[in-house]
Amino acid sequence: MTPLLLLQNVTKSFPIHRNLFNIFSKSSHIRKVIDNISLEVGAGEVMVLAGESGSGKTTLAKLIMGSLTPDNGTIYFEGNDVQNLKKKKKFYSLIQMIHQDPYSSLNPYLKVKDIVMEPLKIHDKELSKEEKLEKVRIALRRTKLEPVDEFLDKYPTMLSGGQRQRVSIARAIVKIPKLIIADEPVSMLDISVRAEILSLLDDLRKSLNISFIYITHDLATSRFIGDKIGIMFAGNIVEYGDIDEVLHNPLHPYTWMLLDAVTFTSKESKFYKTHTGPNISALPSKGCKFYNRCKLSFDDCTHDIQQFHINKEHSVSCFYYKNIVTNADLN
Repeated sequence: MTPLLLLQNVTKSFPIHRNLFNIFSKSSHIRKVIDNISLEVGAGEVMVLAGESGSGKTTLAKLIMGSLTPDNGTIYFEGNDVQNLKKKKKFYSLIQMIHQDPYSSLNPYLKVKDIVMEPLKIHDKELSKEEKLEKVRIALRRTKLEPVDEFLDKYPTMLSGGQRQRVSIARAIVKIPKLIIADEPVSMLDISVRAEILSLLDDLRKSLNISFIYITHDLATSRFIGDKIGIMFAGNIVEYGDIDEVLHNPLHPYTWMLLDAVTFTSKESKFYKTHTGPNISALPSKGCKFYNRCKLSFDDCTHDIQQFHINKEHSVSCFYYKNIVTNADLN
């Protein structure tokens, strides 16, 4: 069966100028923000992309939506190249996005009914105003913004953060897309409403058969909604597979680091070296980008990164497991 979304060896780089004095200079460094990423998402499936800020998650989302063009590799949506699909207006109704900040992602001067109706005005111009309004009502009911009539004429400033995010979700589902990219959709909400929003997204996935790419830095929330997970570090997916398999049996030192952050582990790790924060200039120029922070690293880690399949549901880009996988294949 053809997956809904398929990425094959996708790469994206951006120029980085040295300083403000030569910002207009032609000479610049190139940084690979997305480095040879391959993954797939099936219909009705939730793929979690997890990693710290700067790992490339949002850039990957923009590539999938067609707002950026990959330097190399191909992105397929329903078996068709996204670079060809994005020439057709219909494509933009099939993929929707829910943004992190429910306060800045909604126009404060529009009423809720007009915000949710925006995709219909763009893609369903043939519908009458009454037909569009009925679809808006259905979307608000599906996102539990009831009684619906009390929300239609409200402005975003009259709503709580959780209610605003529900409006964003209603806008995303009003056309019933095939894929929704949710970029940190609960990180700016009160803890008390995070579970409600995640539960809502899961209900919509099941009832409407919508696929999700759930972007997060928080592994605690990812297990609540995900089917598969890709752990991203510095533009690479370093660990990939079934979410329960990956989080119950983490292999990459960076995955361990993210899990330790969830549990606030302060003791010295046997997998990675503590680090005060991301430093792009300190990343190795070749091989595994986690090399300098990894306690398992050895000479092989300076070679081009490879993906090793531990089993059908779990793979890791770490040379430490090369011999383990090789011996398993021999047996």
